[in-house]
Amino acid sequence: MASPRARQSTLPLATVSILAALGVAGCGTPPWQTASPSVSASPTTTTTTTSSPAVNDLATGSLKRSLTAGAAKVELTYWSTLDLRQWTPEVPKPLNVVASATLQGGAKGQQTFLSAVRVATTAIGADGTPKTLDAVDDTASVAPGYLISKPNSYQQVLTLPAAPAGSTAMRITLTYELLIQSAPKADTYLRQATSDTIQVPLVAAPSTPKTP
Repeated sequence: MASPRARQSTLPLATVSILAALGVAGCGTPPWQTASPSVSASPTTTTTTTSSPAVNDLATGSLKRSLTAGAAKVELTYWSTLDLRQWTPEVPKPLNVVASATLQGGAKGQQTFLSAVRVATTAIGADGTPKTLDAVDDTASVAPGYLISKPNSYQQVLTLPAAPAGSTAMRITLTYELLIQSAPKADTYLRQATSDTIQVPLVAAPSTPKTP
């Protein structure tokens, strides 16, 4: 007797195609599990520009300085009889100077004399360009010089030259030339020098109103 043939079930081709499509779709990521793209904020940088205040050595009305020249200690005071609000570029300006000296370790009666004061002035333009102005010298009219040993002092008004229009500041370098007695009542001297620099801002000259 012949063995019965195994029964095979077959599915229509359309059904197989539909199941295959469902299987592929089932391997994807569900929409609710899709991660939103992250957005990173770029940091912002704020740059603040600050301008340096103008140097004004006479801002308080006067200036005191102490310098050394060899064994001499020179004490200086500066001020101006012209209001600093009137320090405009194109006019001369008075600078008052007082100088006195003491000797460090000097013998009693050993004197210090000021033989000359030399002033070099530089005008600073709005773009920072310096311009050298005419020199101002005050040479002692007596020999060996002006006695500045305390309690004596040198007092003078030095006239600074006018600066070009548009200048914003003046830099003033003063050189003090001294003669120090080698011994009390001696006719021989030791020559010494010391320098100091001050700076004062200039104010813009008031504009002249135009006549109609």
